[in-house]
Amino acid sequence: MCMCYWIKWQIEGKEPDYGFLNALWSNAINIGVLSGDLNHDGDMNDPGELEILDKNRLLSLAGLRIKYIGAFAPDKIIPKGNFAIGEFYNARTKFTHFIAIGPDKKAVYDPILNSVTYREGVLKTIRLFA
Repeated sequence: MCMCYWIKWQIEGKEPDYGFLNALWSNAINIGVLSGDLNHDGDMNDPGELEILDKNRLLSLAGLRIKYIGAFAPDKIIPKGNFAIGEFYNARTKFTHFIAIGPDKKAVYDPILNSVTYREGVLKTIRLFA
């Protein structure tokens, strides 16, 4: 959601609709850009499911002309003009959650409004896109 919703919205200045996002997810799963229902149990909430397997290809499918630069330590300075997604980890819940962050490393978009993982967690890595 951070890559294909928030970054796309920031670049294009208009919010992507759910029809676009649902079609993008289905297509990305069908062509192997996102992992799908690996154990065929009818959901995608098991380990390894709905993981991004090719970030640059997903960006391209979303119509974005930017590239994934890499994952960096939390002390990395976010360069001007880059988009940053923070990987947060909550030791209490043992959950990991990704949110869009600004130069101050605070949330600018959280796909799970007011998520516990962001509120209680720590920043583990910064993913940069430009």
